[in-house]
Amino acid sequence: MTTSAPTPSAPAPAPEHQGWAQTHRWVIIVVIVALAVIGLLTYGYSQHNQEAQAKAQQLTQELQKAGITVPASQDTIVNVLGTDGGPVCEDPAAALRKALVDQQLVNGAAFVGQRPVIGEVRLLDGARIVLQVYCPEKVDAFRDAVANYKLDNVVNY
Repeated sequence: MTTSAPTPSAPAPAPEHQGWAQTHRWVIIVVIVALAVIGLLTYGYSQHNQEAQAKAQQLTQELQKAGITVPASQDTIVNVLGTDGGPVCEDPAAALRKALVDQQLVNGAAFVGQRPVIGEVRLLDGARIVLQVYCPEKVDAFRDAVANYKLDNVVNY
């Protein structure tokens, strides 16, 4: 009768190593959660402070005076424009933004049938009003960028 020698198995991890890893795992999780909470609170505060609310109210009044439809909720304006105008004020006369406006001033056809049309005079009023409220120093650059657009009173109100 032969007896076989026991096969060596992998050494078990030291008990003190397991405790160290478990403790550090919880510390890392707590730090990540704390940073996430701080980030959410900071972001929410900067987007909804009193200055942002005041500018949103001013924008609403200016748009209503101009006869332009206003978003139903002030929170929508605050979330999008914040205190500094957000993406609208980054570079209002940039080539891409100008190209997007140019693309909207066409007859609606596609490909070879597409051609420019005379746009409504009030078409750019909304953008101009937003710039006046949030970044008045950029209004002139915007006006220069759209100065050669062909606009007229083409919509009957």
